[in-house]
Amino acid sequence: MVVSDLSWAFQILTKMEMVRDFVVTWVDTSEKLVKAIGYGTVILPTVKRLQMVQLWLPFIRETKPLVDSAGSNQEEDKEEGVRCKIDGEIWQALESSFVSIILALPSSDQAEILTEWLSKNGVYPDLTEAFEVWCFRSKVAKRRLGLLGGEEDGKDMA
Repeated sequence: MVVSDLSWAFQILTKMEMVRDFVVTWVDTSEKLVKAIGYGTVILPTVKRLQMVQLWLPFIRETKPLVDSAGSNQEEDKEEGVRCKIDGEIWQALESSFVSIILALPSSDQAEILTEWLSKNGVYPDLTEAFEVWCFRSKVAKRRLGLLGGEEDGKDMA
């Protein structure tokens, strides 16, 4: 539905010859949003953060290979090398933002997202850091629950 809406908007913008302005504004705004949400500048309710991740992860998974293949089909020169470096930095920043957002979600939502990521053999974005943090947090939580359970058992016996 979102893609359909974007398609319709682009058809209108093309007729009005405003596509370039829209794309420039979209990129500027997207970068600001990703930085703000990824680094905690904007506080969104959990449901909205989850919805954002569920909407954008599939889009990013499909888009990155297309961008990479389009870049590899062009001739390599000095300017292209600079562009690839910038593209790499943008993808890395986006990946870091996703990791930050995912780690701010409840553990059950993290588990769902990471399970899907693992089922796709760790496709982009690389969520290894989020997975490792989730595993550590889960292990610590389990240990704490075990300690709490042990203390209760000890009190009952005394």
